[in-house]
Amino acid sequence: MFKAILQEIVDQTPGAGSVVLMGCDGIAVESVFRQGVTADKTQAITVEFSSVMKELMHTTQLLAAGNLREVTVRCDELTIVLTMLDDEYFVALLFDDDAGMGKGRYLLRRDAHKLREALE
Repeated sequence: MFKAILQEIVDQTPGAGSVVLMGCDGIAVESVFRQGVTADKTQAITVEFSSVMKELMHTTQLLAAGNLREVTVRCDELTIVLTMLDDEYFVALLFDDDAGMGKGRYLLRRDAHKLREALE
């Protein structure tokens, strides 16, 4: 179930290289890669960001800012959109070219409920 949802997101998002459903514990539940994208780089990035997401969740709670919903990280050669599904899981969409970032964010929001239901 996860793979089909993630595949649709990466296929419909221009410039997306991969998408990962990740636990905040650093364990990937499912990953989808466009042809030519290596899993090693994506896995290393998402494992590192799992600890960042836990820290950000903690910080937003301390500041009484509400639940963390989304984080976008833009670098020279990579853009990552991280969308929280619940307190334990998030989806990371990685772009080499951020031209489709808006569409990717929309698709993540659109399909978040499907992923949440599949996690139950």
